[in-house]
Amino acid sequence: MSVRSKRLNFSSLSLDVQAAEEDEEDERSPLSGATDSEIYDGLPAFNILNFIAIGGHLISAGLMIGFIIAYGSLQLPYTETYLQWNPVNASTICNDGSRKIDTSENGPFCIEPTTSPIDCVDGTCSGLDLGWLIISFHLLSFLFQGVAALTDIRDEGVLGYRYSDMIKDSKNPLRFIEYSISAGIMLIAIALLNGVTDINLLASIGVLTAACQLCGLVVEYTEDIRLQWLLHLTGWFQFGCAYGIIIHAYAKAATAVEDVKPPDFVYVIVLVLFLLYSSFGIVQLTELFCKTKCCSKCCDCFSVKDPEMDRCTSIGCKRGCCRTWCPAVRKDKTCNPVYKEMVFVTLSLGAKLVLGWMIFSNVVIVSRS
Repeated sequence: MSVRSKRLNFSSLSLDVQAAEEDEEDERSPLSGATDSEIYDGLPAFNILNFIAIGGHLISAGLMIGFIIAYGSLQLPYTETYLQWNPVNASTICNDGSRKIDTSENGPFCIEPTTSPIDCVDGTCSGLDLGWLIISFHLLSFLFQGVAALTDIRDEGVLGYRYSDMIKDSKNPLRFIEYSISAGIMLIAIALLNGVTDINLLASIGVLTAACQLCGLVVEYTEDIRLQWLLHLTGWFQFGCAYGIIIHAYAKAATAVEDVKPPDFVYVIVLVLFLLYSSFGIVQLTELFCKTKCCSKCCDCFSVKDPEMDRCTSIGCKRGCCRTWCPAVRKDKTCNPVYKEMVFVTLSLGAKLVLGWMIFSNVVIVSRS
């Protein structure tokens, strides 16, 4: 293999990128000396994991549907905030947060922000059914992952998409299309439970989350590493804005009553929800670090005798540093797409199920109380 090294400047950050050229079709990868064919065809683990995840989401959705049929669900009403003009006397002092205006024709008004439920009839207001929201989350995962798996039946795939071939190319557009919907659903559910009920904020959370996932999709189809980092960091910014709304609402609720604090386990739940949700983004972050060889720069554990281009995969790395994990996930100087997909599918099976049932437990508690 002939290797050339080029240096890219991304803002003030200097990134080393390895551009590898294959001289032989049967070239050996850094992963245990196996050929590409042996890696992809001999390790169908991501397919097996995908089918397990498909079954897990279907079973989970079925159990939740059965519970709702037996015990009912939990509907959380929307609210909306708007400015209300209240006519007052000239001597009236407006409430905090409002302002007074005197009109020549209609007299003085107090203009104050007002929050109220939407479309209430006989005590029932429009809102979101939390139970069916979580069920739709699992059904979407079941549907998209199932469709992806079925495309392997045909050698040419369906509409140009064949799951195994896409994974070999380190691309999976169906994943991010599904995430753009299901991740928004999950974050809206988390927001509702933390007191974010304003319909405009909920819509903003959904749109920001969808845009975040679509940034991840474009990263997989972009070759320029600088643009990949820009899109990836933009996605984290959008995620931070969406989750920031939730954190602010939770913090406000936790400190609303003086000397009354939520139990410690509530803080743990909020933290766990955040970590589970953000774990999906960590996968692509790791991939970009591998592409830019930042692992060797961050831990600074290579041997000075090693060539600079081999520091991340060299046996000269000290035990416990980059060498213990980088070679296992790298293929031809980039992250191995098979392992990448296995991590995504494992998260779909584990993190999504835990997230779903943690949220659905609120339906269980309210319905049985």
